[in-house]
Amino acid sequence: METNFNSIKDILIQRLKEYQESPEKAFKLKSIEYNKKWNEAVEFFRLKINQDRKKEKLKPVNFIQVRMKLIALREIDDLRWFYRECIKYSNTYQKTLFEGKPIRNTFSRCFYGSLKIR
Repeated sequence: METNFNSIKDILIQRLKEYQESPEKAFKLKSIEYNKKWNEAVEFFRLKINQDRKKEKLKPVNFIQVRMKLIALREIDDLRWFYRECIKYSNTYQKTLFEGKPIRNTFSRCFYGSLKIR
């Protein structure tokens, strides 16, 4: 099923419709196969974060570290939405200057900043 969500509202509306139409099918998504797909999505986050960390000469993070941050986003659509938002953020620049140049935002800065417990 090809989906194109522009907001978290669209994701939640779609999820509610799926649960109302077929509860058995919706619960089946929580199966082992669904968890494998979810873990694959987490792996995309890990790879992108480690690309940024390599540029900054930092130690790479492992799968469990990223997975623990994303544990609240149990739906794959939520992960897709969050990944897209982090990509959008990484294509922007900070307003402050460093040595006369604007500082480019990174995927990992968005990831960790968004998931920080306050």
